Amino acid sequence: MPNPLEEWYLQLPPFTRIYTTGIVLLTLALQMEWVTPFQLFYTYHTTFVQGEYWRLATSFLFLGGFSLDWVLNVYFIVRYCRDLEEGSYLNRPADFVWMVFLMCIALLAISPYLEAPFLGDLLVASLTYMWSRHYSYLFINFMGLFTTSAAYLPWILVAFSSLVENRWPTVDLVAISVGHVFWFLSEEWPRRVESGGVRVLKAPRPLCKLMHQDIDDELDADANAEPLEPAADPVADPANDAGDAIPERTSPATAEAHEPDQSPAGSDNSSNAGEPVQSDHASTSAVQPNDLPPTLHQRTPYSEPLSE
Repeated sequence: MPNPLEEWYLQLPPFTRIYTTGIVLLTLALQMEWVTPFQLFYTYHTTFVQGEYWRLATSFLFLGGFSLDWVLNVYFIVRYCRDLEEGSYLNRPADFVWMVFLMCIALLAISPYLEAPFLGDLLVASLTYMWSRHYSYLFINFMGLFTTSAAYLPWILVAFSSLVENRWPTVDLVAISVGHVFWFLSEEWPRRVESGGVRVLKAPRPLCKLMHQDIDDELDADANAEPLEPAADPVADPANDAGDAIPERTSPATAEAHEPDQSPAGSDNSSNAGEPVQSDHASTSAVQPNDLPPTLHQRTPYSEPLSE
């Protein structure tokens, strides 16, 4: 029977479990002095010129030694990455992994300009920002000090780190900007009309098959289709075809006024002037709006496109 820690570990989603395991193992190796930070940081020369390609991964796995900052970063990864994988990207695991991969490439590209050889903190900040946008309706308790909306969490962390480390948070702001760009491209842009329903950060087909994600080409085709036109109302539309025309409702008095006089010439109808007219509609007067059936009294045409 697995113990609670093992059961909790096995319940983590794939990316969160693999990333957390890599961080813990690398930190243990660092504490045992099997490796040094000089073998882990990323620079273009040491990685691509000297051929030390493992730095592409270790620069994101290194979060420093065991400390309070390390514990907070691991907590953010376990909490927020898990929420994203099991919530917003529950049916799109390949899209999530592909988005994180592209995010890492973007951070590697801008790291020389930031003089940031270790990129683990930046990746955590970007993922935390994405979580705050997906779950902005939640309220969180920040270290037991106060309660605030989840949308403000990245900015609170930036202010907190700036006060503790006494530095200008340039790197943190860049990480938040990267997270915002990827959140916009993955979630906001496909919902806009000008996008045509195309997801820019859609995972490649091989990755979708590897992670057992459905390739929803049909959904993309429906998203690109033009919205349905509202159905024409045959009662309200006067321009109906002759064969499909609906007879107009008229009151008995109006029908009698328009009915041609078919009595023979010279006949005298004055004897019927004071008698009531016998008609099939004698029991009703002119049709009032309130007498119409509800479906004809107030019809609401389809004004909104059908939702999926």
